[in-house]
Amino acid sequence: MLARTFQFGEAAVGDLRPVLVSPQASIMKALVEGFMSHQPVAYVLFGVGAMITISLEMLGQPSLIFALGMYLPLELNTPALVGGFLSHLLNKKAEQRNGEAGRTIRERGVIIASGLMAGGALGGVFGAALRLFPWYREDLVKLPWYDHVSVSESISVLMFVGLCAYVWFSSLRRSKSEA
Repeated sequence: MLARTFQFGEAAVGDLRPVLVSPQASIMKALVEGFMSHQPVAYVLFGVGAMITISLEMLGQPSLIFALGMYLPLELNTPALVGGFLSHLLNKKAEQRNGEAGRTIRERGVIIASGLMAGGALGGVFGAALRLFPWYREDLVKLPWYDHVSVSESISVLMFVGLCAYVWFSSLRRSKSEA
């Protein structure tokens, strides 16, 4: 369904479908084209990447997180970074409460965040499914302020802060049995 609805990686000439950026596929394409075209390849960069990976692993830090941060676009990294900070702060609160109350905070936070991620994925699939229908047009789902960049961005920031507040307060709320 996604393959019929979107193009992946780069726009094909004459294809009017929207393009889904796929960083991993684009990187692999660039590597294969570099190796197969007999053009000079910057092996030094591969060496630097290997040394960074080895250094991070020796320091006990996960190198995959560093690698993802290097090639994923900022619009994907920023919410992940904020989510990481939120998780860290909730875990600190959970450590302060100890025992069952602390475990409940961690579990609630994970369940809420997992639900938000699943909801986002389902929303993306639903959006792709809508594009399969011939009657579908983008203007059917645009809100009135969509074309006003400053208003649209301000509302987005407010909604994101509200979502973070929801995760925070919902994770910390005490159940009736704790009260």
